[in-house]
Amino acid sequence: MKDRATLIADIASDLQGIRLPPARATDLAAEVSRLNDAVRAATGQLSFDDDPAAYAALLAKASSS
Repeated sequence: MKDRATLIADIASDLQGIRLPPARATDLAAEVSRLNDAVRAATGQLSFDDDPAAYAALLAKASSS
């Protein structure tokens, strides 16, 4: 599997027509990884029937910790 920065650069190019410099692709890969970790951590704290705003609030709280 491709490394995450290469994957991000390929997605930006293929889907958006944007050429990312390698340093920016690396930065975005780190941001996506942090967001993915926060989302995965939050999934066990809410149920499907919870208000969507509660999910956003939980993610905002997690990102400020």
